[in-house]
This record gives sequence, structure tokens and C-alpha cells, in this order.
Amino acid sequence: MSAGWRQEPVAEQVATTDGLGRVTSGPIRARWPAPRFDCAAMDGIAIRAEVAPSPVSSELVDRWPLAVASFTPVDTGEPMPPGTDTVVERERVQYGPDGSAWITGPAPRGLNVRTQGEDFLAGQTLVPAGHRLRPIDLAAAAAGGHAALDVIRRPVVAIIPTGDEVRPAGSALGPADITDSNSIMLTAQTLAAGGLSLTFDVQPDDPHAIVAQVRQATATADLVLVIAGSSAGQRDHSARVLAEVGGLTIRGVAVRPGHPVLLGHASTRLPGDAPRLAAVPVIGVPGYPLAAAVIFELFAAPLLAALQGVQQPGRPRRRVQLACDWTSSPDVEDWVPVVLGPSADPDLARDAEATVATPSGHGAGAISRLLYADAWWQIPIGQAKFTRGDYIDVQLIAGVPASPGRGSHAGLRS
Repeated sequence: MSAGWRQEPVAEQVATTDGLGRVTSGPIRARWPAPRFDCAAMDGIAIRAEVAPSPVSSELVDRWPLAVASFTPVDTGEPMPPGTDTVVERERVQYGPDGSAWITGPAPRGLNVRTQGEDFLAGQTLVPAGHRLRPIDLAAAAAGGHAALDVIRRPVVAIIPTGDEVRPAGSALGPADITDSNSIMLTAQTLAAGGLSLTFDVQPDDPHAIVAQVRQATATADLVLVIAGSSAGQRDHSARVLAEVGGLTIRGVAVRPGHPVLLGHASTRLPGDAPRLAAVPVIGVPGYPLAAAVIFELFAAPLLAALQGVQQPGRPRRRVQLACDWTSSPDVEDWVPVVLGPSADPDLARDAEATVATPSGHGAGAISRLLYADAWWQIPIGQAKFTRGDYIDVQLIAGVPASPGRGSHAGLRS
């Protein structure tokens, strides 16, 4: 038996109307030209240019008479009538009582006419392979004759929350219970990364129950996230679970928050005649919300991009000034949420567009640190001390505008 990834990017077909955010498995080529025929670009009358005043005439004619048989009324998008090559817009046309018309100004050949194929030609590539479809891409595909599109199948992420004290959102809570908010956050991050989420019920701190749930998840999932239990406490069983279902590759990384992450795999049997095992990646996600968010960005998001055959999109970055002194641990890559905004301090606001970054406190368990943040400040290993006024590079958090609202989150805490 051979072991390997169960899934490489696999194509499926979806309706063009359902293609938003999907990744193309191959190029989308026009099945016909656009426009498909010469057509009017404006409402008006179609004529032959020879019967209208020339744009290079030495004498501009204010009103030019047209006999009834020399023009045809047309609306925008209608095919050009045979023998016509120009459209005079409706605003420049006046009609006489006998049905004749008068036009003002020049009407050169091709005026207000869209020629066949001027937008794109039959066979022309509209969208390349490996492209995440935008609204305009769907419109172009439809205009090019596609009612359905070949796209990469969305990777499925199984999310397994654990913990005796964890309760589903909306449940009644006992004195020591906590709400499972991480599943909701990781589900949203999965959807934003182009995947589909499959969230299981909260599992108790029982390694046998968690093992059974992971094995069930691998039947359909391309990635499994086990929430909590990755540390070394008495009720932390994720390392044991990974070792039993397949293998534990990495226990802990030099990142804060998120240091106790577990990286491994679960073995599952592929369907078919020949017996073959596949390795489904499993991530033991720390239970603190900030740590869970960071670990998804670092490990899950790149994997989901690879499973869709695309590069993980980069986040917009900004260069800002630090609002205060800051000390980090030199032994880890530190991810610090920061609030961006203006400063009234003349020492920092050196120009009208100056933006400062204020770290949103300490601790990986505080949801509000990320809730009110505009950006991540990723401090590399080996850097520890920073001084108020230092210039730093920050990465905008997904969903925050490229030009954050000048401290838009800061006021929410008042």
C-alpha cells in the first residue's frame, strides 16, 4: 500500500451563476464573439454615412434633412439594419410631419456602432486557469456563451471542537462553561479561503471519542482542525490522538500566539478496487482565539490555497509609526494585533497623512484584542525592543479597508 495526499485539485462543473469565488480549473474561452453582430451603441436612427454631413466638411450644417427611406429607428443593442453603418443619437434627431427626419451635426461612418467582436473574439481567453472568479469574470463568461464553468472542487475542512467545559453557541452555560466561538471563527476563515466547513459536535476530553471523530471526519475532509487540547495539560489529548490516527509531525512552533500547535496527519483508505492509504492533514489548533486565528493564517490558509491550485493571496500592507514602546520575546515570531489611527502628538504626526499603530494589549485569550484591531504586526524572531515613533510594517486584517478608518475601531471601546 502507498501513502500520500488523498487529493490534488479536482475539477467539477458549476452553474455560472454559482461561480463567484471559485477557482477555474482551466481557461475560459469565448464560444462566440461579443458583440455577436454589428449593433447600435445608442438609441437613435441608423443611416449610411454618405447621406449625412461629413465631419471634415468646411461648412457645418446645422440641420440635415433625411428622407423617410434613408433611415431606420434603432434601440441600443439592436442589429444594424442592412446597408447602414452609422447611428445618430436620438437627441440629435427631429422628425417632420411627413415622417422625414432632420439631424444636427456630423455623422461619420461607424458613429455609435459596436462592431462584431470588438469586445472579444470567438476563442479568445476571457479568464485564465487558476483564477478566483470575480463578478466581472462571471459576466464575461456568460457573455461568451458559458452557462456552466469548470472549477476546482472546494476543499472540505472538518472542524472538531473539544472540551468538557465547551458548549455550542446559544446554549445555556453553567458557572464554569464557555461558548464555542472558535468553531464559528474558523468556519468563517475557511469560507473566506474558498473552502467548505464541516463542523462536528463538541467532543468531551476523552481521547477515544476524539479519535473516533477524527476518523469519521477523514472520510470526507481534506483537512481536519481539532480545537484545543494541544498543550501539555492533564486534559490535553490532541498529541495522543494524532499519534493514534496517523502521525504527529510537529509539536509546537516558535510563534506567539499559537506556540502549542500540533501538525500531523490521519491515515484513511481511499475508495476503489486497489487498497491505498491517504494522509489527511490534521492541525491541533490552540484553544485561545488569537492563537487559533494566527494558526489558521499560518498553516490552514496556505494548504487550502494549494488544494485549489492557487497562491495564497497577500494581504495589503502599510508602513506606520508605533504609538508606544513595545517589548517582544526574541525567541518567537510575535503576531501583535494593532489599532491604526491618527495621532495628535506632533512628534508622531509628522505629516497630514501620518498613521500610528497601537498594540491592542497582551494575552491570546482576549477576543477583543482582535475584534478592535485593524492589522497584524508580525515581529520576526530576534527582534525584541521597539521605541515609540519607530516605523513598522503591518498587514491589514481581512475585511478591513485598505485605508482603515483612521482609528475606526478605537472608538468602539469607549
